[in-house]
Amino acid sequence: MPGMLQADGGAKHRVTIRDVAKEAGVSTSTVSRYLNHAGNVDQNTAARIAMAMEKLRYVPSIAAQSLRMRASRIILLVVPDICNPFYSQMARTVQGLLGDKGYVMALYDSNESVHELESIRVARQMYASGILLGSIDIKKAVIDELRSANIPTVGLNAYQEYPFDTVHVHGSEGSYLAVRHLIALGHRHIGFAGGTPHSMIANSRREGFERAMHEAGVPIEPRNVIEIGFSQSDGYVAGRYFAKLETLPTAICCANDQVALGLLAAMQERGVRIPEQVSVTGMDDIPYARISNPSLTSVTNDSVAFAREGVRMLFERIEGVVTSGPRDVVIRHELIVRSSVSVPREA
Repeated sequence: MPGMLQADGGAKHRVTIRDVAKEAGVSTSTVSRYLNHAGNVDQNTAARIAMAMEKLRYVPSIAAQSLRMRASRIILLVVPDICNPFYSQMARTVQGLLGDKGYVMALYDSNESVHELESIRVARQMYASGILLGSIDIKKAVIDELRSANIPTVGLNAYQEYPFDTVHVHGSEGSYLAVRHLIALGHRHIGFAGGTPHSMIANSRREGFERAMHEAGVPIEPRNVIEIGFSQSDGYVAGRYFAKLETLPTAICCANDQVALGLLAAMQERGVRIPEQVSVTGMDDIPYARISNPSLTSVTNDSVAFAREGVRMLFERIEGVVTSGPRDVVIRHELIVRSSVSVPREA
C-alpha cells in the first residue's frame, strides 16, 4: 500500500512529491520531471529520487498526473463483451504489453456497442493517451466523438474503412474456409447458425457461407439457416431448433465458437451424435474449442495477434513515428480441423 508519514503532531499523511523531494535533496520540479519523463534528469539524481521513492513507498497518482498534464499513461481498451474468451484473452495480452511500456490499461465493456459512445467520453475524462477500440461496426456518432477528442485510436476487429488505423481479418474468409472443408468432405445439406440480421460480423460470416455454397453449386435450404445471436445460450436455442427438424442437416457452420458450443450441448442432450449425424464448425478457436467433447473444428481469429498489432500501431501514433493516413493490417485465418467434423452420414 502507499507509504504514510507521521507529522510532528502525530497525525499521519500520505507521502507526497514534496516528501520525496526532501528525502532525495532535490526540488519538487526535478521529481516531477523524473516522474513524467519530461526534461533531463541526470543519472545520479534519478537514482536518489528512485531510492527516496522506494524508502518512502511513494506511489505516483495517475489521476493527479493526468489532470496536471492533460495526458496520462493510460490506454483505454473497449471491448463489446469481456465474457467472450476472444476479448478476455485480448485484454490480458494488451495489459501485459502496456505494462512493458510503463502504461496501464483501463477496460471498458461496451455491451455489444450499446455504450460505445460513452466509452469515448470516459477516455476524454481520464485524459487517455490512446484508445484500442474493439468493435465490429463503429457508428458515425462514435467516429465524430473520436475526431473531436483527437486521441490516437486503433480499431481492433473493425471491418470497415475508418479515419484511424485498424486491425482486422477478412470478414467472410473464415466461414468460407469452414464450409469449403465441409463440402470437400461430401456434405451437401449444410446449415448456418448465429449472428443477427443487423450485425456486420454476422452478415460477413453468412456471406462466406453463402459464397462457398454458391461456388460449389450446393443449394442453401432456408430452414437450415437460423440467425439468433452470438452467445452460448443463443447456440443452445439454435441446437434445440435443429434437433427438432424432421430431417437434420449433415453439417452446421456456426458464426462463432460460443454458438457452436451451445449448439453442441443442445443437440447432444437430444441424442444427436456429433459428428456421426451432424458435423459442426465454429469460429475464433477459443481455448474451450480444444477441450469440448468432441473437440471443435474452428477457424483461428488470433486475439493475441490483434493485441500485438494494435498496441504496436497505437504507440507509433502516440510517439509520432507514423503521421501518415490511416493504416490497415489484416490478420490471416487458419482452419483447425478437430473431432467435430466427419464425412456425411449418407456417404
